[in-house]
Amino acid sequence: MVKISVIIPTLNEESYLPDCIKSILNQSLHRNMYEIIVTDSHSSDKTPEIAKKYTDYLLDVPRKGAGAARNAGAEIANGEILLFLDADTMISRNFMNEVLKSLNEEQFVGGTCDIYPSDGTPFGNAFFKIINVIYRLVYFFGRPHAQTKCCFYRTNVFRVLGGFTEDLIVTEDQEMAWRASKMGKMIYLKTTAAHSSMRREKTLGYPKTILSWIKNYFNVLLFKQSQQFWHPIR
Repeated sequence: MVKISVIIPTLNEESYLPDCIKSILNQSLHRNMYEIIVTDSHSSDKTPEIAKKYTDYLLDVPRKGAGAARNAGAEIANGEILLFLDADTMISRNFMNEVLKSLNEEQFVGGTCDIYPSDGTPFGNAFFKIINVIYRLVYFFGRPHAQTKCCFYRTNVFRVLGGFTEDLIVTEDQEMAWRASKMGKMIYLKTTAAHSSMRREKTLGYPKTILSWIKNYFNVLLFKQSQQFWHPIR
């Protein structure tokens, strides 16, 4: 019986997708209890070939943004929980079991966990530790954030909410978490973690990346809109 549907949007992710999938297949949860869905937006590299080899479903979707690609995967998902991962994210071996434990213990609608760099410098590691502390605080104060690097939602709640807002090119994850929190409890798992690439921070630099985060955060908070283009970094 499928409990968790893992959904990964991709666009030319041949360098990262294998490690992401490996971390999923290495879960302590039995393989028949989760499925892997890749929604690919016309990649021109070997991403589709990798996905076909290791996943349960490969969807070819238009390039309408990551939110739309995630929604397409959610439409065909069979699991009770939707786990969204970026293609450059890897989850700890106990991740899915910890999600299911929380499912049994309390009625949550969604959540996330600590995220650390998979390729970080000492400064990068310290930076993400600070970010994790900030995220824990916003959960405490009732304004939860759930990065699509690694986040999960109950399937029924996600569908009632209509999924990610597709006209938000970025910060769709923040807006989704806020809407979901109005329907129930968002949780922050402290017994597991995810690791993700720092390709954007390394390419754009920390100051520019942070300013972009802040700008988009307040744009979606105050005006329900985000910047209209998010440059893919591969």
